[in-house]
Amino acid sequence: MAVSTKGGIIVEVRTSDGLVGIGEAGFSAEYFPTVGPLINGQLGPMVIGRDPRDIGALWHDMMRATHMWGRRGVETYALSGMDIALWDLMGKTAEQPVHRLLGTSQHSVRAYYAPSLKPADKAVTEAQEAVAAGYTAIKLRVDGDLSAAVHLVQSVRSAVGAGVDLMVDANMAYHRRGALTLARELHDLQVAWLEEPIMSHSLSQYVSSHSWLADRVDIPLAGGESLLTRFEYIDLMAKLPFDIVQPDAASVGGISELKRIADMASSWNLQCVPHIGCSSGTGIGINAALQVILSCDNAPLIEFDAYGGLGWQGFLAVPPVVKDGRVWASEEPGIGVTIADGAEQRFRIQTRAVQ
Repeated sequence: MAVSTKGGIIVEVRTSDGLVGIGEAGFSAEYFPTVGPLINGQLGPMVIGRDPRDIGALWHDMMRATHMWGRRGVETYALSGMDIALWDLMGKTAEQPVHRLLGTSQHSVRAYYAPSLKPADKAVTEAQEAVAAGYTAIKLRVDGDLSAAVHLVQSVRSAVGAGVDLMVDANMAYHRRGALTLARELHDLQVAWLEEPIMSHSLSQYVSSHSWLADRVDIPLAGGESLLTRFEYIDLMAKLPFDIVQPDAASVGGISELKRIADMASSWNLQCVPHIGCSSGTGIGINAALQVILSCDNAPLIEFDAYGGLGWQGFLAVPPVVKDGRVWASEEPGIGVTIADGAEQRFRIQTRAVQ
C-alpha cells in the first residue's frame, strides 16, 4: 500500500477550568466529512456537563448511543477520538502520564520502521537507511505479485543481514493458496511475521481463512488492524489464527478498548502490537498507542511511520522520536502531546466546493 497523503481528525475536549484533552479519530483525515459531524453533533454534546474522569461511563454511554445504527463503522472512529482525548485529559488532571495511570510495565519499546509499498531497489535503500538510523526491525509491504514479493524480501534480507527483524504486510492481497505459498517462502527468509495475507470480506471469512493458513505454516501471522471494539476480537482470539493482534487506538475504541484487547490477548498468550495508521502522521495516534504499550507485558514493538507527517512538520511542539531503535516513556502528563502554537490553523483542512 502506497501512502501519498497524510492528515488526521483531531479531537479536543475542554474543561471549564481550561484543561484540554487531545485525541485522534480514525486512520486519516479522509473520514472528516463523516466523523467530524458525529463528534460535533452527537458524541460531543453527550459529554458536556459530565465529569471527564468518568471515562468508563462516558465510553459505554457513547457506545450505546450508536449501537443500533453503526457500532462497527466510522462511529467507532469518533468514539475512539473522544476516548483518547478523555484519557489525555485524565492524565493532565492527575498530572501523570497515561501509562502511569494504566500501570507502567515497561519504560521503552523497540520501534519498527514502516515504509510504504515500493520496488525492491528502493525498498533496499530505505531498509539500509533505517538500519543506519538505529532500527532493528522493519516491516515491508508487498502486493499480490508473488514472485515480486519474494524477490523484494530476499533483496532486503541480503542487504540488512540476519540481525534485523523483517516483517511483511500483504494487505489481503492473496487468496489462501497463494498466501500459503508466500508464507512458506517467507519462513525460509526468517520473516518474523506475515500480516493479513488473505483477502476477506467478512469477519467469519477473515477468521476462517487465516486459521486455515495458520494450521499449515510455521511463520507467525499478524492481523486485526481493521477490527472494531473488543467484541470483534472474541472469535479472532478463540480460533487463534494470529500470533500477533494489531488493534488501532484511533479506530478500535480508543485507549480504553485498546487496553482491554491487549489484556485479552495476554490471557491467550498472544502478543499485541498495535496498528498505527501510517496515513495519519499527526503523531497523536503514536502517543496514544505508546501509553497502552508501556502498560503491557505482551507488547514488544511499536509501529513507527517511516516518513513522519504533520506531527514532524510542526503540528506538534515535540514530535515522536526514535532513539537507538526504541521509543521511550515520557513523564509528560496525559498522552504527552502538545499542539504547536498556530498549528491548528496552519494545518486546517480547507473545504473545497465540488465543480
